[in-house]
Amino acid sequence: MKITLIGYMGSGKTTVGKMLSQKLNLNFYDLDALLVEENKNDSILNLFKKKGELFFRNREHSLLKTILKQKNKYVLSVGGGTPCFYNNIYLLNKYSNTFYLKTDSYTLFKRLFLEKDTRPLISHLSKNELFIFIIKHLSKRSYFYEKSLEKINVYGKSKYDIVQEIVKSVS
Repeated sequence: MKITLIGYMGSGKTTVGKMLSQKLNLNFYDLDALLVEENKNDSILNLFKKKGELFFRNREHSLLKTILKQKNKYVLSVGGGTPCFYNNIYLLNKYSNTFYLKTDSYTLFKRLFLEKDTRPLISHLSKNELFIFIIKHLSKRSYFYEKSLEKINVYGKSKYDIVQEIVKSVS
């Protein structure tokens, strides 16, 4: 069984993914963490700054293809932009069961404001700029997210409820 969690940054992909992998007794992979590891523990923020988004998206696509084709059973969490580049959403849907963790822009804003310093796309934004950015960015990316095989509305649900919903869906 191959499960991939997609959604906007701050939607809970990594947290839910770790819990889900334990519940289903599957390996958990976080694509961003693997990219950091591959680049000698250089952060995503530094990769963006030093080598640019194009380099990052290229490496991300290459590593994603490797995981999708080589691993047999897993829960995979991908970065918020992963499904939006290089037809990755089609690869994800072809090789895994994709779940879009869908949440509203205000919830994302509350979560991301607290951790914006660690996120390359938003680290430089003021509070107002961040909220506007999320609304605009989410509307562009949701086109790709909506192509996932399954959609889970996570608004107002605990991470345990979300995990149970996914488990029920794949059982």
